[in-house]
Amino acid sequence: MSIVIEKIRLQNYKRFLDYTVIPNPGINILIGDNEVGKSSILEAIDIVASGNLRRIEAIGIDKLLNIEAVKQFGMGVRNIENLPIMRIELYLAGQFDHTMNGKNNTDRRICDGVRLVCEPNIDYAAEIRAALEANSDYFPYDYYSVRFSTFADEPYTGYKKKLRSIIIDSARMSTEFATSDFVRRMYLQYTESNEKERIIHKSQYRQMRTTFQMESLQGLNGRVPGEKNYKFGLKSGSSMDLESDLMIYEDEIGIDSKGTGKQVFIKTDFALERSGENVDVILIEEPENHLSPVNLRRLVQRVASAKEGQLFVTTHSSMISTRLEINNLLIMYQESAKSPIMLSDLSEDTARYFAKTPPASIVEYVLARKALLVEGPAEYMLMEKFYQACTGATPEEDEVHVIDVRGLSFKRYLEISKLTGSKVAVITDNDSDYQKNCIEKYAGFAGNRNIRVFFDNDNTMRTFEIVLEACNKAVCFELFGQDAVAFMLNNKTEAAFRLLMKDKALTVPDYIKRAIAWIRQ
Repeated sequence: MSIVIEKIRLQNYKRFLDYTVIPNPGINILIGDNEVGKSSILEAIDIVASGNLRRIEAIGIDKLLNIEAVKQFGMGVRNIENLPIMRIELYLAGQFDHTMNGKNNTDRRICDGVRLVCEPNIDYAAEIRAALEANSDYFPYDYYSVRFSTFADEPYTGYKKKLRSIIIDSARMSTEFATSDFVRRMYLQYTESNEKERIIHKSQYRQMRTTFQMESLQGLNGRVPGEKNYKFGLKSGSSMDLESDLMIYEDEIGIDSKGTGKQVFIKTDFALERSGENVDVILIEEPENHLSPVNLRRLVQRVASAKEGQLFVTTHSSMISTRLEINNLLIMYQESAKSPIMLSDLSEDTARYFAKTPPASIVEYVLARKALLVEGPAEYMLMEKFYQACTGATPEEDEVHVIDVRGLSFKRYLEISKLTGSKVAVITDNDSDYQKNCIEKYAGFAGNRNIRVFFDNDNTMRTFEIVLEACNKAVCFELFGQDAVAFMLNNKTEAAFRLLMKDKALTVPDYIKRAIAWIRQ
């Protein structure tokens, strides 16, 4: 049975003062702007799963401890009791022995899990107090201790690993360390159920090295002057072992010789091949980097077909977000939230809709705090000009996103906004019946103060083009001739482009003015 992370609790870790993630048991897609902590969550999972103290030493406690917690300590009472403690806790579901079960966690409830605690070492209490008193700007990073443990308060190390994770980071994909680390982890996880096989491999490898040194290098060393007993030999040390020299091959070519994009695909595919059996948690960092659109679609299909194992994927790609099902999204904002916004409560029908439609702009919309939704390319092309005419600013300056949505899709997008809490103005045609098409149609959103629908309440003004021509008769006559409305309706995008390029101010339709004024409030 595969192990599943049911809850992640982060305290004073990197950018998170206190943050909780309740992941989906299958696929989890983390999206957000840069520097919101998506990668930090993947790193937190991998660090705790590894139980490796050297990872902490390599990163540095000063890089892991939340900077705001350090600042708060500096501005408060500077004693040892007030020093911040960093915790990363993974609450787990699976089949474990008694060593994993206990209430050694911040929830103080009995369950299975592992944790990392980084706190001041009380064995050095006297030294810490003296250092704090001597220097008002000093923070005692050097006196912090690191401990991995289970919720039963049993020590947890790589030798007693219960949670098997693999991380695939496209930013570091082509580095020698990243590839060696991936191959080593996969080898250890494929052989963990057969310790004897692993021992035999190491023994045979060591014998092979010894034979090479004694026999193959004998002639070469015979030509080296012997007075000081110099000779050639293989490197020694723990780093020069079987695991370090292993490589995964595809069609007789080592993956370290593949391009970065190909490595992303191969490593993901290899990890997924027996996920749940050899790997519990797969962590994938922005897989869209270095991949062509065709290979990105192949990768997404491969990830979507995975039946076992828990996946955490960070991305800025709308294709990944929709093809891996939008209700798997975990949305992270810059604000000091306590947890990500989950789209797991989206209706199955809406989730299926986004999985089947073109993915353009969905990530932009989900992350937007303010959005103007328009129902066609003509409105989209002219909206920035309208916005500047009304406000003297661009939508970007006001952090307003303008997104082209087909009219039949408005309600799908608004369902997302009900979960994210974003402010959304819908700009739509009345299609000759504003009561039915603009009021009754969106009655389910009427009570939401962050959602408003804007339309022309004259049923004769049934479309955007008719309203626009009525407001700008002289300009439209000049550009499109006597029957301007007919031309604009039959050539919507071309008409909008000509109006956009015309170096002349346009009168903005009243319902669009109202929408712009409301979204800025």
